[in-house]
Amino acid sequence: MLGIFSGLKDYVPLKKTAGKCELEGPVARLNYRFTTFLFLGCCLLVTSIEWVGNDSKIACVMEGPDDSWTIPKNVINTYCYVMSTFTLPKHAKGTIGHNVLQPGVGEYNRKKDTVVHASYYQWVPFMLFLQAAMFYFPHLLLKHWEGGKVHGIITGLNQIIIDKAERVDNCRILAEYFVDNLNSHNGWAVKMFLCEVLSFCNVVFNIFFIDIFLGGEFSTYGIRVASMMEMDSESRIDPMAQVFPKVTKCTYRKFGPSGTLQYHDSLCVLPINIINEKIYVFLWFWLIILSVVTGLGMLYHLFLMLTPPVRNMMLKSRAAHQTKVSQVFNQVIPHIQIGDWKLLHILGSNMEPLVFGEFIQEIGVQMKEKDDGDGVVNKPLLTAM
Repeated sequence: MLGIFSGLKDYVPLKKTAGKCELEGPVARLNYRFTTFLFLGCCLLVTSIEWVGNDSKIACVMEGPDDSWTIPKNVINTYCYVMSTFTLPKHAKGTIGHNVLQPGVGEYNRKKDTVVHASYYQWVPFMLFLQAAMFYFPHLLLKHWEGGKVHGIITGLNQIIIDKAERVDNCRILAEYFVDNLNSHNGWAVKMFLCEVLSFCNVVFNIFFIDIFLGGEFSTYGIRVASMMEMDSESRIDPMAQVFPKVTKCTYRKFGPSGTLQYHDSLCVLPINIINEKIYVFLWFWLIILSVVTGLGMLYHLFLMLTPPVRNMMLKSRAAHQTKVSQVFNQVIPHIQIGDWKLLHILGSNMEPLVFGEFIQEIGVQMKEKDDGDGVVNKPLLTAM
C-alpha cells in the first residue's frame, strides 16, 4: 500500500531541492506542497478499493436465499452504485438492532416516506483531484508571473562562496543589473502579493465547495463529530453515519413476465465510506487551520508593504547586521521602492548572509558611481507602499 503513495513525492516534493531558490514562505508551501500532497493522497486512498472493500465498491443483498435470487449479484451491485442508493431520515434516530437496522435504514413506504439519495461517492475521487489542482494553481501562476527573475540572479551567487574573486565579479554584474532596473519591480511584487490573496480565497472557496458537494453538511461536520464524543454512546446520533452512510437502501425496478413493474428492495453496504468519513473529518480541521494561517500570512505581508521601517530592519537582519553593510543600507534604502525591497528580501532568503552583505555593498558602490556619472543625487523614492 505504501508503494501507491511513494510516487507522489516526485510530483509534489515536501522538501526543498538542493540548489533551488524559494520564492515563497512557509505558509505558501503549506498550501501548494502539503495540502496538494494531502488531497492527492486522499484521492489515491479512496480509489484503492482493494485495501478497503475487498475489491468491491458496493455490496448489495436482497430478500431470500441465494438460489432464489432473480437478479445476479453483479447486476444489482452495478445498478445501485450507478443509480445511487438512499437512506430514510425517519430512521436516523433509534437503537440499532431494535427499531432500526442501521442509521437511516429501516421499514420503507415508497409512497409516503422521504428519502435522501447518496450518489456523491462516485465523485469523491474526482473532487479530491480537482481540489489538489486548485491548491497548486496559485504556485504555478506565481512562477509564470515571476518569470525566472530570482533564479537568474541566484544562479550567479549560490555557488560562489569558495572563490572570492569569482564571487566579487558576479556581485558586480548583478549589482549593475539591479541598479539599472531600479524601481521597475513594483508590478512584479504586486503580482506576487495577489498570488497570496488568491491562495487565501482558494482555501475559503474550497470549504464552501465541499459544503455544497455534501449537501450543506460540511460546514458544521467537524464540530458535530467532535461534540459527539461527549454524548452517550447509546443515544447519540453519529454525524459521520448521516453524511457518509455505510449501509443504505436501493430499489431495483424491472418488468415481470406479464409486463408488471416489479420493485426489488435491497440492502447495500458501502465500505468506501469508512474512508470517506475520516478523510473529510481531517479535511474539515485542516482547511479551517489553513484558512486562519493563510489569512494571517496575507495580513503580515500587507503590514510589511505599509511599514517601510519594518521592511528595512528585515533587510538588515538578512545580512546578519554586519556593521559595514548596515551603513551601506542607510545609503541604499532611500532609493528603493516596494518592488526592489521584495526582490532583495527574496534574494536574502536564498543567499548566505556573507554573500548577501557583499551584494548590498556592491549595490551601494554602483549607485554612487551612477550618481557621480550623472552629476546628480537621486532623491528618496520610498513611498508609503
